[in-house]
Amino acid sequence: MTSALAKITNYPANPVDMFKQILQADAKSHPDSVVVDMNLATLDEEFGVLNRTVIYRGLTPDNYPFYITHRYTRNFKNLQANPKAGITFYMTNVQDNDYKEVTWQVRLIGAKAVELPDSEMDALWAKEELVSQIRGYICPCGEPINHDDLKAKHDKFLEEHLASGKALERPRSYTAFKFEPQRWDFLKVGRGEIADRVQYRLQDNGKWESMHVST
Repeated sequence: MTSALAKITNYPANPVDMFKQILQADAKSHPDSVVVDMNLATLDEEFGVLNRTVIYRGLTPDNYPFYITHRYTRNFKNLQANPKAGITFYMTNVQDNDYKEVTWQVRLIGAKAVELPDSEMDALWAKEELVSQIRGYICPCGEPINHDDLKAKHDKFLEEHLASGKALERPRSYTAFKFEPQRWDFLKVGRGEIADRVQYRLQDNGKWESMHVST
C-alpha cells in the first residue's frame, strides 16, 4: 500500500494551450483512437439537469470548444432557454512526461453557450460523415419509433441519395454552439495518487489567473 500526491507542472498561462497539450498527449497515447468524448450538461425544464456524451469537434477560431446539434433537439431548446452549461472531458491512460499513465479530467465551469452564425454552418456540414448527415434528416430525436419502420426509411433515403449523385443539402435545423467558460479546471491523477488540480479563473480584465486547488 502506498500513497502520493500528483502534481501538475509547467502549465502554460492560457488554459486553451493546456487543453491542447493534454489532447496531444492523449492522441499520442492512443494512436488508434480518433474520437474524444465530451460530456455536456444542460438545465431542462422538465427533468432538471440533463447530460449527454457527444463527440468533441474541436475549437473555434477564437479558441472555444464547440458542439454541433439540430434545432429540434432537447439540448438545443435547453441551451436556448438557459445558455449556462457544464462540460467535462475525461481521458484515461494518458502517458505523462515521466512515462507513467495518468488520468485527466478537464471541466469547463460556468460555460455560456453562444450559437454560431448561420454563415459558418455550410463549412461544418461539408465535413460531416454521410451517416451523420442522414441522421439529421430521418431521426426524430427523442421520439418513440418503430425500428423496422425507421430502418426502411433510412434504406430508402440512402438509396435515393446515392442514385441522385448529389451532395445532401444542409437542413435548416443544423446548427452549432461554442462554449465560453468562466473557469477551466484540470485534474490529473495516477494510480495510488491523490489528484492535483490546476484551475484557471477568468478575471475582469479578460486575463486568466491560474492556481493549484485541492481535490
